[in-house]
Amino acid sequence: MGKIIEELKKLFTQNNIPIFGIAKASSLEDEISGYRPSDMLSSAQSLLCFGLPVPKGIFQCQEKSEWMYWRAANVYYRNIDAVLIRACSMIEEKGEIAVPVFG
Repeated sequence: MGKIIEELKKLFTQNNIPIFGIAKASSLEDEISGYRPSDMLSSAQSLLCFGLPVPKGIFQCQEKSEWMYWRAANVYYRNIDAVLIRACSMIEEKGEIAVPVFG
């Protein structure tokens, strides 16, 4: 498991994603139906979550603020989705199963 974590850290660093964490899937099994890891993959054992900071100016922009937000969100979501797919592929190359959850 340690080697894949190091590979994921490298992937995230290369894609300017400074924040990520891993938790046991069982930690969310008390959530409502549709939000539990087992709802997506019955054999889920771990969760990988990552994110990146958004410049504050995007939220404080006075002119065209809605346009600015949606433009930034489009760019960020495309990057996050691409990295998420790559992370899942890396995990599956190690013989595990991974489900990308976009949200």
